[in-house]
Amino acid sequence: MLPYHTYRAAEAVVRRLPHRAAYSLGAAVAGTVLTLRPRRFDALRANLRHVLPDADERTLRRVLRANVRNLARSWVDVMEMAHRPDEATGRVVPVDTEYMLEPQRRGRGVVCVSLHLGSWELGLAGWNHRYGQMAVLAEVLHPRELFDHIVAARTRLGVKVIPIDLASMRGGDPETARRLGASAIREVYRVLRANGLVAVAVDRDLAGTGEPMPFFGAPVRIPVGIIEMAVRTGAAIVPIVLTRGSGDEVFGRCYPEITYDAAAERGPEVRRVTMDVLGLMEHVIREHPDQWHVLDPLWTAAS
Repeated sequence: MLPYHTYRAAEAVVRRLPHRAAYSLGAAVAGTVLTLRPRRFDALRANLRHVLPDADERTLRRVLRANVRNLARSWVDVMEMAHRPDEATGRVVPVDTEYMLEPQRRGRGVVCVSLHLGSWELGLAGWNHRYGQMAVLAEVLHPRELFDHIVAARTRLGVKVIPIDLASMRGGDPETARRLGASAIREVYRVLRANGLVAVAVDRDLAGTGEPMPFFGAPVRIPVGIIEMAVRTGAAIVPIVLTRGSGDEVFGRCYPEITYDAAAERGPEVRRVTMDVLGLMEHVIREHPDQWHVLDPLWTAAS
């Protein structure tokens, strides 16, 4: 229960601080943790090294420190959403949302493919709180009390959470894993069949069932199942990324739909579309490595 109580204590502090003071405190705490316990960020450092192969050690250390501080700001965003929803979500600036809305007008669901980059949570909440409803596939955090608390805050902002209990899937028997995975898949299908929006970050294989795909020149397990579900249901595939600006704003940029041929052989077509998605995501990560927050080792996980 320590993570739960630590989170609630931090949330209480954030509630009492002005926004910029909370950001400054979060960044300072993150920098201190990085200095005192650098091994906690070994996986993040390795991931950044892979995407910045030409960076010298000084540059890598600078990017890593900025990344950890931005990650702390993202957690501050999550905490502020529960207590200052209008102020927090008001910092989200939607860009080119027609790419996401037009398929719905034509009676199609939309799979919003994204990354753990920028302020992903704030962007999702901002859209739901101000414009409409978007569901999100989310890993169940442990202890469960922490996950339920965060989900409750998301729900108050209109976010529909489709949970994936990864720990139970990995720790249980095959039948339990199949049942839990099937439950999430059914809910995604239900949303897409109703012409809804489903958001998923494709830079982490939450369910542990992804296929090795080339990403920055080496294989990484990618959750291609969400691309296949889009093809099966006729949903549009629209990339969206959330990047921090020079101030407090977060830009939620939608990109043109990545098209596919529903009549083509399913496997090769899904892989082709996934490669198109990953190519765009590589470009975004290279532009904003200090905002890409993946704390699990990616490239060793595909071996």
